[in-house]
Amino acid sequence: MQRYFARIENGQVFFSAEDRHHLCDVMRSEIGEEIEVVDRGAVYSAVISSLNPLNVNLGALLSKASELPASLFLAFSLLKHGNDEEVLDKGTELGVASFFPFFSSRTIIRLVGEEEKKKRQERFAKIVKAAAEQSKRTTIPSVEPLMDLAAILDVPASLKLLAYENESNDVASLPAALRALNDGESCLIVIGPEGGFSPAEASLAKARGFRFVSLGRRILRAETAAVYAASVFSYAIESERGKR
Repeated sequence: MQRYFARIENGQVFFSAEDRHHLCDVMRSEIGEEIEVVDRGAVYSAVISSLNPLNVNLGALLSKASELPASLFLAFSLLKHGNDEEVLDKGTELGVASFFPFFSSRTIIRLVGEEEKKKRQERFAKIVKAAAEQSKRTTIPSVEPLMDLAAILDVPASLKLLAYENESNDVASLPAALRALNDGESCLIVIGPEGGFSPAEASLAKARGFRFVSLGRRILRAETAAVYAASVFSYAIESERGKR
């Protein structure tokens, strides 16, 4: 059953123009077809009652919890070849609460002008929304404006971790570091660009309260590292704790 995020007021459902196009023109939905509608974390069953104009009849409130008990803020450098879009797509499926794209000294991609940055953020937001619907999320992760690494280091979180491979022999593994996080808290994990973080950037992060973590014995590509971090977080916070 397809899921759509919409605004519900007085029992009436208001879709975005993009979602109306997707329902009517892309999916070629029919009258009587069942869908799911999400508004402010609440999931409802619904039945399409009219296509022109598009109207649906709301049904029962469904109990379908899909969010993690702790929040993951995933910060990642802009990546070449559209690999940052893969981070957004897979990260959303894995439960990331907020994405923080950034520039650092070794970031290869450089955007010129505020308009280009705005277009990139809008593109990112569309990817995240589609992935949230596909993966049956009850909330759409936020995509924060592009910022410099120094600003990322000031983002508040209960636990702040930096993947820094140059010290991987001297730091805790990511699963071990996550044991300090409680339900209801937030964790900011910062993943560097293709060339990693410079020693100066790592020192600055440490001075601002970040703990260095290892993502294993092998050097991962930047996009792989981000997806790996989200996967480990999801397993450690959701599946592993559920066994206790």
